[in-house]
Amino acid sequence: MGVRKLIQSLSRRTTAVWINDQNEKGSSLKHKPPQRQRDDRIATTDADNRTSNKPRCLKATIFHNYPLRICVLIGAFLMLLIVKFTIIESFEGADSSQCRSIYMFPSYGRLNGFDLKHTALAQKYHLYLYREQGLDKEPMKDGMAQLDGIPVLFIPGNAGSFKQVRSIAASCSRNYFQQREDIKNPNTRNLDFFAADFNEDFTAFHGRTMLDQAEYLNDAIRYILSLYGHSSDSSTPAPSSVIIIGHSMGGIVARILPTLMNHVEGSVQSLITLSSPHAAAPVTFDGDILKIYARTNDFWREQMQDRDSFFSKNMSLISITGGILDMMLPADYTAVQDIVPLENGFTTYSSTIPNVWTPIDHLAVVWCDQLRTVVAKLLLETADYTASSRLRTLEERMKTSRELLLSGFENYTQHDLTIVNSSISPDNKYAHLSQVGSGINDKSPETSISAIENLENEERSYQILLPKKGSLNLAILASTEGLCISFCKAKYPFDPKNIEPDDSDSCFRGINYMKYAPASFKTTGHASDSSVNSNIKPFQMMNIGNSTLSHYDYVIVDKLPYAKFESNDFFISELTINGIEKSIDVTPLHIATMGLKLELSGKLIETVSFPNVWDSLLSYKVRTHLITKETKELLFQPFVRQWIDDPFESKWHVNVTDFDFNINMHGVAPFIPLEETHDKSLKLAVMTPPGAKLILDFRINWGLTIKMLFIRYRLTFLSLPVSVVSFVLAFQFYRYQEVRVFPSFNNTLAFLLKTKGVYIFFGILFLSPLVNTRLIQKLLYFFDPVRLNRPFLLDERNMHTNFYFLGIRSWFLSGIGILFVLMSIACLFLVAKIHDIAEYFVRKTKLKFSSSKSGSKSPLRNRKIYESWKARIFACIILTFAVLFYIPYQLASAITLIIQVITCLRVLSNAENLNPEKYNNLRNYNFSVFLLLLFVVLIDSPIIVVFLHNVAIRWETPFRSHHNFLAIAPTIFLVNFNSGLKIPGFRSKKTYEGFATVLLLLYLSIFSLIYGSRNLYWIHHLANMLCAWLLYGAYAASLPEE
Repeated sequence: MGVRKLIQSLSRRTTAVWINDQNEKGSSLKHKPPQRQRDDRIATTDADNRTSNKPRCLKATIFHNYPLRICVLIGAFLMLLIVKFTIIESFEGADSSQCRSIYMFPSYGRLNGFDLKHTALAQKYHLYLYREQGLDKEPMKDGMAQLDGIPVLFIPGNAGSFKQVRSIAASCSRNYFQQREDIKNPNTRNLDFFAADFNEDFTAFHGRTMLDQAEYLNDAIRYILSLYGHSSDSSTPAPSSVIIIGHSMGGIVARILPTLMNHVEGSVQSLITLSSPHAAAPVTFDGDILKIYARTNDFWREQMQDRDSFFSKNMSLISITGGILDMMLPADYTAVQDIVPLENGFTTYSSTIPNVWTPIDHLAVVWCDQLRTVVAKLLLETADYTASSRLRTLEERMKTSRELLLSGFENYTQHDLTIVNSSISPDNKYAHLSQVGSGINDKSPETSISAIENLENEERSYQILLPKKGSLNLAILASTEGLCISFCKAKYPFDPKNIEPDDSDSCFRGINYMKYAPASFKTTGHASDSSVNSNIKPFQMMNIGNSTLSHYDYVIVDKLPYAKFESNDFFISELTINGIEKSIDVTPLHIATMGLKLELSGKLIETVSFPNVWDSLLSYKVRTHLITKETKELLFQPFVRQWIDDPFESKWHVNVTDFDFNINMHGVAPFIPLEETHDKSLKLAVMTPPGAKLILDFRINWGLTIKMLFIRYRLTFLSLPVSVVSFVLAFQFYRYQEVRVFPSFNNTLAFLLKTKGVYIFFGILFLSPLVNTRLIQKLLYFFDPVRLNRPFLLDERNMHTNFYFLGIRSWFLSGIGILFVLMSIACLFLVAKIHDIAEYFVRKTKLKFSSSKSGSKSPLRNRKIYESWKARIFACIILTFAVLFYIPYQLASAITLIIQVITCLRVLSNAENLNPEKYNNLRNYNFSVFLLLLFVVLIDSPIIVVFLHNVAIRWETPFRSHHNFLAIAPTIFLVNFNSGLKIPGFRSKKTYEGFATVLLLLYLSIFSLIYGSRNLYWIHHLANMLCAWLLYGAYAASLPEE
């Protein structure tokens, strides 16, 4: 009763606004037939206002359109900005691609023996063996493959080709056969690369296709292992597992393999994925994809939690992503921290990987020369031909992966730093660093920095004393690899005044303490200029803290005896006391409004942390100012390492004095699980040459921020328009139930913005922080009809996910929702204007056609070809049976859209045959239904693409999913009803029926707003339920009144 009174009150207020200056108080329109007739004339379209000769109404319509026009202008401007920054503007600096071109000599052999005897999908998919010409063994004359290496299976991604295997495979062959001396692993062997040909299937759009591929690959692995069983060397056991490399969705298919019934136990133990969306499904057009993700992730988590399982003891999962340049898949989605522990896998970025140091786009990640060289080395270093698994142990594989794929400066890699015995010759001549720079003693300052500018002419070793006070930190930067670091402990009590070491002192060599860093000179513009296979040597850098230094008395830096040095090679060391990380307590709001100017102290390596800067939706621009008193040229140009701890993402900005640089990260991201106890802050390590200081000036980079919003919120451009259309439709149907007038879409939207716009936008503004609270998330999950997105699944690990609305976690960006709503309004307004233009041309064409055939009127009721309900019903039945046996219901949805378009055109073309009231109602109703169906079909379109692709390959094979005719039958029959130029309505006096229509539309609007982005496929089902209810209304209206 309360809801009814509220709606009646809304009706009275609505009427007062729509009749323009007519103040009606205390009475309902339906009790005043004359006034209702006036409302019918006023609540019409702009076209009716032009034809009904009512200047006052037209003026009122223009007045009420002001809020709409303002919203449209702002939304259109925002869309232009997105187009400008996403398509026109390119990435700069550390965010630009620097991949080098490659060459290879590929050959592919199709394995015809893998036929229907081995797999039921042999006619749909194929298996190939790659051979690098001139290096790998060619097939024998009888066509049999000569397999004497370690099996590797490449799985292509969405619409990917099996030929993408060639880049990494060629690099492996070249490294093994031509550069064997660079491989440290003595038990490695050449790799036999197999590749699956999926006919470029659209794996990302269709869950059934993912399962088909996984089923095929399990059979393929069994077949591959059987080939080695026949050709295996008798001195080694036959292989029992295959190394997997998956690109894009191929990495997800690889993770599905162990979950299927036909999986060979232990046949998959090593997974390397390239730009694979592990953390979340990249698109949500198909509910099967979400179900497969949930089931696969649950399986992996369960196996990893059991520390005695085969999985936890043997399985490794390494996820590599190209980072910011991947415009097909948000790099945030490649995270695996919620699936596997660090003992079994991690996610790394190509900009992090030493000697790669460049972001890579989604397709180039399989062929980028720098990355494929490192991946090839990883494969060869982790292989073991003597083991049946053909792999080294899990611990060895993970250690090698950390060495090759992480920067080496992460806390996670510190336990890999080892110290071994080092013999120091008594004849060595030591030079205390105070002879070159300033040493640290009881009277010295907190920092000691020393530099050697010409290592080529230096023949001494250098000793760095470690005082026993404070918290020490030692930083070393060198332009060559020819240095060795040894940590020494004095045998007798150490006297700082006696700087000569005793030859009986115990010294230990630090292995892997010196890490690669990109070179930064005036001539370098990008970090990758000194990457692998380049002409510029990278720097060597070390930064160790008190936890290591406190155990020793001094450090010795030696020149390796066989190292080659150049005249410009340098060595710089800096020892600091109590030189802890600097923390800057600044918020994004402060940076956006006031900016941030940060003056550094000029240390060799100065680390700055920003605890409140963690949101990956924001990007920053940093301008540097160099302050130096040196008259001679600096040893190197200042450079910056940007990083976050989780995931392992680093970026190197070189030569920052000549270029501004941008900061963008992939830390806390929408819809991605977040470990709330981990450090999320942005960190910068600034490397400055002696005698120089830097000033950093921070600003928000709004252009890059807008550019990155599009990649993360593409699905929102489908869900939010449905929310707006449903909300407008709810009010249109409410008006129609009250006064039998169906107002136009634009007029209704304008009215809602005029009267309720402030409340709507304030609600959108506070929606993001509201849905980020635990209580509201629990309520939203309770009312979620799908329940495939579980925000508290990993609550015991302090890991939560915000799946609702835009998935935003910060107050500062709450206004983004308003921007997307404005763009949705602008998009819908544009479609409505296109409809108005179509109406204009149809009317003009109709008038010309009628004038040329005077006296040949054809009343609408005489057009039997359109009015034959039997023919329409028969067509609906045929379409329903087609869904049941052959086509997916999404294709039928597209057909209904076409029929609805034809219905709209028929209404426009028969304006003179209908009275103005009926014409306006039909016009406005059918256009609004068209808008709703348009976005539903856009959501369904990926499944349609998959179906048409399958038809192109094997047209006679029925589609293997989405044959639920109940998911489309109501829509089919409602569109059929609409084609009879009628509007469904309830003649019954029961008010709950009209309320039910409004409530259904409001529920669809709220669902699309809050749940839509991560459950797009369910929007189709809700719209279909709405069609079923409207169809019932049409049936109820056709019954005789009691």
